[in-house]
Amino acid sequence: MHFLYPLIFCSILLCCLMILAKSNHASATDHVIEEVKIGLLLDLNSSLGKMVESCMKMAYSNFYKLHHYRTGLLFRTKNYHGVVEAALKAQELLNDEVRAILGPQTSPEAKYVVELATKTQVPVVSFSATRSSLSYVQSPHFIQMAGDDSSQSKAITVIVEGFGWQEVVIVYEDTGYQDGFVQYLSDAMREAGIRISWTRAISISANDSQIVDELRKLKAASCRVFLVHMTSLLGSRIFINANTAGMMSEGYAWLTTDVLSNLFGSMDVTVIDAMQGVLGIRPYAPKSIDLTSFKMRWERELQCAKPKVELNIFGLWAYDAIWALAMAIERMGLINSSYVNMTQQHNANLPENLGSSEVGPILLKEIAHTRFKGLTGEFNLVKGQLQISAYEILHVIGNGERPVGYWTPNRGLSRDPDAANISSKYSTSVNVLRSIIWPGDSIVKPMYWAVPTSGRRLRVGVPVKEGFAEFVKLKQFQNTAEYNITGFCADVFRELLFHLPFNIDDPQYIPYGDLTVGKSAGSYDDLLTQLEKKKYDIVVADITILPERAQRVDFSTPYLESQVVMLRQVKYDEVNDIWIFVSPFSSDLWLTIAVSCLFTGAVILILEHRANDPEKLEKAFWFPFGSLVFAERNLVTSKWSQFVFVIWLFTAYIVMQSYTANLSSNMTISRLQHSTDKLYCIGFQKGSFVKEMLTKRLDFNVSRIKSYSSVEQYHDALSRGCHNGGVDAILDELPFIKIFLDTYGKTNYKLLGSPYRTGGIGFALPKGSALTPHISMALLNLTGDGLMHAFKTKNFGPEYSDGDYSFDTASRISSFGTRDLAGLFIISGTLGILAVLLSAPWFQPKISFMSTHDKSSSVTSSEAGETESSVHSTAETRDDMPPKSDENSDSDYVIVQDDISTSIT
Repeated sequence: MHFLYPLIFCSILLCCLMILAKSNHASATDHVIEEVKIGLLLDLNSSLGKMVESCMKMAYSNFYKLHHYRTGLLFRTKNYHGVVEAALKAQELLNDEVRAILGPQTSPEAKYVVELATKTQVPVVSFSATRSSLSYVQSPHFIQMAGDDSSQSKAITVIVEGFGWQEVVIVYEDTGYQDGFVQYLSDAMREAGIRISWTRAISISANDSQIVDELRKLKAASCRVFLVHMTSLLGSRIFINANTAGMMSEGYAWLTTDVLSNLFGSMDVTVIDAMQGVLGIRPYAPKSIDLTSFKMRWERELQCAKPKVELNIFGLWAYDAIWALAMAIERMGLINSSYVNMTQQHNANLPENLGSSEVGPILLKEIAHTRFKGLTGEFNLVKGQLQISAYEILHVIGNGERPVGYWTPNRGLSRDPDAANISSKYSTSVNVLRSIIWPGDSIVKPMYWAVPTSGRRLRVGVPVKEGFAEFVKLKQFQNTAEYNITGFCADVFRELLFHLPFNIDDPQYIPYGDLTVGKSAGSYDDLLTQLEKKKYDIVVADITILPERAQRVDFSTPYLESQVVMLRQVKYDEVNDIWIFVSPFSSDLWLTIAVSCLFTGAVILILEHRANDPEKLEKAFWFPFGSLVFAERNLVTSKWSQFVFVIWLFTAYIVMQSYTANLSSNMTISRLQHSTDKLYCIGFQKGSFVKEMLTKRLDFNVSRIKSYSSVEQYHDALSRGCHNGGVDAILDELPFIKIFLDTYGKTNYKLLGSPYRTGGIGFALPKGSALTPHISMALLNLTGDGLMHAFKTKNFGPEYSDGDYSFDTASRISSFGTRDLAGLFIISGTLGILAVLLSAPWFQPKISFMSTHDKSSSVTSSEAGETESSVHSTAETRDDMPPKSDENSDSDYVIVQDDISTSIT
């Protein structure tokens, strides 16, 4: 009987425990005064809906075990499938006067539900839909728990930029609600200098054949980096078909947004096998004791679920949403109000007859102010949206997923989430991430670009040139249909292939023309027409970049500067203008010089009039003319005349120097045949755009222009001239003219006029070609390492110069006019007039010569007469008389100066 005692004791203990549990439950329910109805709008036929419902129930259970609130949540669950049914079920919940709605699961469904909730002012809390197409101002009652499109776009951009990918293709689900995310991503990548080369929208209803067609287009394009933004239902089909099409092999890179990355764990094994190497990004839930405990409890309760449901971030957000609602409702207190203006008629289910919740705005405000630490981190809403503190970067490998790093808005990329909080420097380097196995089991980072061909070689169009082989020349291998190219353009092209971020092996050179006869199939414009039709992937030739050409095709950065110049042979002829000697001065200046000479002669005549010698006065008048040749200064004796003479010599010297310089220039220039108005025939390079320039811009007659193909033909045509079947000048681009001058010398040829600048010489590609930016970048890198100069020396010779050649723009110098020398004549005339005025008698002091032996105070007229006759007699007999010694003659006379006023008196 002793064995019965333990059994009785255990029974009594069990009964006590049961009674205690019931009393505790009763006490707990006694605290709940009011239950608040909350609507759950879920697709319970989907794995996501099942998982979210389980998380909400666990959140409800855990919350009310830890908190003894006066209020409680009463769930009203509605199962739906599709957009229309979601709207109908939401209306049923609103008719049931729920205080808030949790759900729905997708953005299209959320749009219609939010419209109804806005009318009734009932908050809608979604754990998976985004507000890309919903404005916060237009739908303030929508609370988004899912990640922010803007912050996710920044994270994706940093990853793409960190791997050095400059292009990306976006593949998204065509639902009409993903445009907001695409716009966010486009803006972020544009700021980072990343090009979105293509965006492809694929419908959820597309069959496998349509998906394969889209993938084939993507494969034929050049970009090899794809970003997938779609749900798991369509995304899984994309990757299965991409794997079949060979696009999950080495050289490709695939990224997924959180819409798909959040569901990696719930995907089928077949899909996971097809997604090997895919890189994904999703919001990160920081590790915590509560999160670990919740996951353990989840696994215990749902380990027997069929089918097995995987926990993801959506379930964690739903868990936190229940806690936030419970806290907000508790702070509101008792809720006794109902909907107002609710129609009780038979048509009350119509949307326009729905009432308005009185507590909805209050509850929305309380939810917005709720703060607590949930399973996903800090619960903090900003404008109705949960703030994501970090994103997790993971890639698919083996049977599942593996984290490789993290991104935070403040710290950038990091290997560990804790390191992101410690580091103070923003990092964009992908070197901090863990090793990644890319598609095709490759450890080499995929290049973002590949030759845009479907298994074919890069097609390179090359014109067949009859001359100027220094630039490009085609050669055919013996007994094959393969070609090779040589020349400056060929060397630059082959070298830039090594500077591209991807490999282009064995390009196919396709001649444009008949190589056997050495004749091109047309002009360069005709060649670009073939490029427009995409018969070539690139054209390698000396093609000049022009605005009208750039409208048809794309051009790389120019690798050789170019400008159109005129070349002419220098010929010296006899001067045909017999009146060229008068050309230095204009007619008015010649007249001014003549007037100045007469004026100066008149001034000297006035100053010399006291000589009373007619012959001397006549010579003095013509003195300004003779002084230009004869420097006979004894013709003038007056000091004022000598002053005027010096001024005139200065004036005459300047005039003569100006005349000599101008005449010398005019005679030299007139001997050179440089004038373009005498160009009867002009030559140009065959196939060049210069022909259109001459005929359309310069209005040259077609009969006056001739085409040539080589420097030898240029030389022969210039030597013969237009009248002998040649040309007067050659109009061509400077690089070709430089080769000509280096061959035939610069002595006998001149570059005339002003050059016409072009965009330079570059490679041509089809419009919108993805090769263009890479070719241009490679050329920029190539020009900086000195290889360009080596290529020029190799192909053009050591004499080829990069410097600018001098252009002879001389023309006959215009004649000097009176205005040019007016200042000189004004000074000369003014000083001449001043000399006349100062030499007048009223400006001179009275001077008399008196003998020291004659002490008389005055001289009588008789004595003056005797003196005059004596002087005359002495002059006549001067030659017969012996020289008279008069050593003291200077002392026999004194100069007496009277006051001017005394003399007048």
